[in-house]
Amino acid sequence: MSPGGTGAGPAVPAIIAGFPTLVEAFEVAGTPIALVTVRDLEQHVDRELLLHDESTVPPYWALVWGGARALAEHLVTRVECKGRSVLDVGCGLGLVALAASLRGALVTAIDRELAPIEFLQASAAINRVEVEVLVGDVVTASLERTFDLVLAADLLYERAEFDHLAEALSGLVAPDGTLWVADPQRVDTARFYAALERCGLSIREVGACELREENGVLRVRLIALGRG
Repeated sequence: MSPGGTGAGPAVPAIIAGFPTLVEAFEVAGTPIALVTVRDLEQHVDRELLLHDESTVPPYWALVWGGARALAEHLVTRVECKGRSVLDVGCGLGLVALAASLRGALVTAIDRELAPIEFLQASAAINRVEVEVLVGDVVTASLERTFDLVLAADLLYERAEFDHLAEALSGLVAPDGTLWVADPQRVDTARFYAALERCGLSIREVGACELREENGVLRVRLIALGRG
């Protein structure tokens, strides 16, 4: 689908943050979501440069990760969102944030990079929803508020940062709130949950789903944590 081709809202710019755009139609458990993505993403990932230059960071934010797809579907089918304050951490293109907003949540989305935030803003416009957006690292950002639902999809990669991430996320969960983690276990994440427990969050619910990612099947754990 070409930019502006949904007919659902304003036209999408042909270029956002230096990347050509494409509007893709997603259906999350029966809920249609128009997502502004990077057109011909493979052309923007120089694999040879990645092999020879460790400082090169590809636009990982432009991928719709399996954890995000799993958590978005879980929100639509299993979690009461209407009227609740929601924080989508490391939102990327924003599929999870959009799903929550379309279900009636009051959504804030944060990402360390500006580019995905600009893509999310375009997606919010064509889906006719409001999403508050912030650029920053949740570990160092001072949001000065808590949320009913804190959502973390496919964030667990850097084990050295697990303690800091757990402390930051736990401080953002309201007293009666819930932290939802979509964890495909791409690395050993046991240390992260141990750190959350030290911060006062314990596991309340564990589920799992399987979905296709690239050429294989990805198993994603969906974990709810709360206080007490």
